[in-house]
Amino acid sequence: MSLGLYDPDRRYRRRIWARIARTGLFLATIGATSALAYQIGVEQMRGRHQSLEQEVETLRAEKVDLQQTAIRLEAATRTAEVQYQELLARFEREVPSGAVRELAQLVAQQLEKGVEADRLAFFINAADQVRDCGAPETKRFIVPTPIYQGANTSVGFADGRITVTGMGTNARDEAGKPQGWYDPAQPVKITFTTIGGEQSETTGQLPLHHSVVLGEHEYRFTIVEGERSFVVVTADRCALT
Repeated sequence: MSLGLYDPDRRYRRRIWARIARTGLFLATIGATSALAYQIGVEQMRGRHQSLEQEVETLRAEKVDLQQTAIRLEAATRTAEVQYQELLARFEREVPSGAVRELAQLVAQQLEKGVEADRLAFFINAADQVRDCGAPETKRFIVPTPIYQGANTSVGFADGRITVTGMGTNARDEAGKPQGWYDPAQPVKITFTTIGGEQSETTGQLPLHHSVVLGEHEYRFTIVEGERSFVVVTADRCALT
């Protein structure tokens, strides 16, 4: 009678439904997991999107700042260029160059030597008054030194109304002993004295140039090295009127 109670179809159906239940539970688990993963992905994308939007806004603000900075720098550059051009123009107007600069240096040197500004102005104003010059006159004299101040150490020009003399540094031999003549490689001082006692001088290495105004004439002197102990002086006499 126990055998009559066994129902194989029922057991089979139960196994089928159990499998279906397990499969459904598995699929439901997978679906829930997928839904959760999807939701997490959506939240991450939303957060990433918001972060990117913030970065975009930050970059936009930085771009605006950079553009404003570039505008300010461009304006500053243009201002600097204008100021540079103004300074360059002012420099060209106020700072002498070429021959003017050389003349300014000569004037400054004469002022440092004690020559009066009025005298220099007189010479400058007299320069454009020169009309004609006579034949140059050349003479020579022995340059005095600390150990020689004897004869033939001066010459006269303008019929003796201008006396030219000087002072040099003694030459030395290989042992350093001073010689009786001047050293032309060292600076030489040349002094010009007019008949009225007025003196002027020029100092430096030869050759030297100097002008003396006497009466209605300007005497232009050129002093160059001559034979041992001597300098050669050439004077050009030019009318001022």
